[in-house]
Amino acid sequence: MTQTSRTDPLLGRLVDGRYLITRRIARGGMATVYLADDQRLTRTVAIKVMHENLGEDEDFTARFDREARAAARLSHPNVVSVFDQGMDDGRPYIVMEYVEGSTLRQVMTRETPMTPSRALALIQQVAEAVAAAHEAGIVHRDLKPENVLISRRGQLKVADFGLARAVTAHTATANGMLIGTVSYIAPELVTHGHADTRCDVYAMGVVLYEMLTGRKPHTGESPIQVAYSHVHNEISPPSQAAPEQWRGTANAVPDYVDALVLAAAARQPAERPHDARVLAGHVAAAREAIAQGRLNDPELAARMRTTVLENDALATEQVPLMMPLAPEPTNPTLVFTPANVAEPGPTPVAVGGAE
Repeated sequence: MTQTSRTDPLLGRLVDGRYLITRRIARGGMATVYLADDQRLTRTVAIKVMHENLGEDEDFTARFDREARAAARLSHPNVVSVFDQGMDDGRPYIVMEYVEGSTLRQVMTRETPMTPSRALALIQQVAEAVAAAHEAGIVHRDLKPENVLISRRGQLKVADFGLARAVTAHTATANGMLIGTVSYIAPELVTHGHADTRCDVYAMGVVLYEMLTGRKPHTGESPIQVAYSHVHNEISPPSQAAPEQWRGTANAVPDYVDALVLAAAARQPAERPHDARVLAGHVAAAREAIAQGRLNDPELAARMRTTVLENDALATEQVPLMMPLAPEPTNPTLVFTPANVAEPGPTPVAVGGAE
């Protein structure tokens, strides 16, 4: 018996008479993810089990249940599939597709700064996955490199919709908690606690900046200082922080990629692409320009600042799932006032990790 199996009683457990837990993969603030054997269908799966101390907390249990139901609505090659959900010994669990490979964070650690071609190829798959969620009425809310899995065959899949919010449903915000990782959180989530599709666009813009430069655009000595930067500071063009030796070469960051990143990660939601489908279109246009060897294209750079699909083909042909919503409660998740965020100090708030 290993030390881990002695300290984790779920290892070796047969969950709900079907899923044999064999190994712990990762542990988060709300749940632990395990590798398991599906005894009924003879396949390897990932199973996320809520922490025992949270099993009786109705708020956490409801959020966990929403995760399974929201993720199960999605069917897309770039989204981790949800197979099953249930309760075992008073603890909710969900069963998901097991993606053997690495996370985008691990790839970024090895490869950043990336060439524009490489970075756009990766973010394109993320945008396509999130676009499928947006078209189903779902906002992820917590996009980050750790939630993006890359299989050994190179297929990218977005995971962990545990903090997702169905924009067509009325749900409560966590009391006193900032839901989302502070390095990639949109300013309006900091000040108002309000999430829509543009929050996910913002997170993808920040991730793209980090892939191109090897650094995060918003930093600080504490999570509160990082959040303050999101609210008050516009990011700089990634070309200014990209490797100097790439300037003037085929690996340089073109003006239209600068414009794409600045639009996606704009502080004001109205200045960003409306949703991930619009962002995916911009990324595809940028990739085509790079493939054609265009180092700069002012006209394309201007197009990157458009917030809706230009041809309206997809916008008008799609089923109109993004219907007008009743206003969400403006329940700030940090002790900030939306109009005047003070300099960060010793404010007693609960914020997610700064990574």
